[in-house]
Amino acid sequence: MKKLLIAALLVVSVSASSIAQDVSSVDRKAMGNFEAMYAGASGVDWTSTGKFTKASFVQNEKKMDVFYNLDGDFVAATTQLKVDEIPASIKKTLEKRYSDYVVKEAFQYKSYDEVTYFISVENQKEDVVLKVTDGVLSIYSSTDKN
Repeated sequence: MKKLLIAALLVVSVSASSIAQDVSSVDRKAMGNFEAMYAGASGVDWTSTGKFTKASFVQNEKKMDVFYNLDGDFVAATTQLKVDEIPASIKKTLEKRYSDYVVKEAFQYKSYDEVTYFISVENQKEDVVLKVTDGVLSIYSSTDKN
């Protein structure tokens, strides 16, 4: 899970380490935008760095992270998916090309102009993080277990 979350975070170019902030120091515009997009979300944990503001929470039993730039504007959101929530077309491709692998976890990365899926799979020989954008599956990273 850690590798997959890191992969999703790299997509939004957030390599700085996070420093937890109390809500009073979080950008008010980011909070307003968050409340408009995710009305009713509770248990929100806000994190800020010199590059972004992040809201982490659980909604509808899904772990989500929403990122805002320093102006408080939405950048992207990541949502952890259950295996049965992976789109059927992607599952079909996985069954063909990675039939001897098991899905460990999956995330959806969504920005204004892009929806990408990161899917972590493994078999006895390797761990692979797959990236699917516009229906095209590619290897994002691969690690041998030996």
